[in-house]
Amino acid sequence: MSRKLERLEHANKLIQIIGSHGRCFFYSQSKQRFARLELRNGRVYFIDDYTEKAIYTHNTGFGCGRWSGFSHGGTLKGLVEWLRDYVTKGQLLPRAVIGLPNLNFKTWKDNIWGYSEEAIITVRNEAFELPMFLEEAKS
Repeated sequence: MSRKLERLEHANKLIQIIGSHGRCFFYSQSKQRFARLELRNGRVYFIDDYTEKAIYTHNTGFGCGRWSGFSHGGTLKGLVEWLRDYVTKGQLLPRAVIGLPNLNFKTWKDNIWGYSEEAIITVRNEAFELPMFLEEAKS
């Protein structure tokens, strides 16, 4: 299996982990499907869980950075861009992209996704088993 396809598999596994817990981002209950990434001619497309549109994830310079058919917000768009770069270039993701801490709250466990403490811990534990994250800094 090529390295890109292997990394694509990791990225799709992460999408399923996120969609299986908490608020279930990247999973459409009404459509009964997860979002996914696909490689087409070496380019990464995001297949939206709700709209099922294939969304070109690479910068085109048009549209103010918006993705037509993307049913999620800017924080998750940013995560998809990290996943695109991981798939295409092997660029590892910082651990902080998984449920970014919400600095408006008092503890690191609070997160911008609004996942419960239990759900975000589960997502992080499962996600960090994947070989796509930078190592945690040692104190």
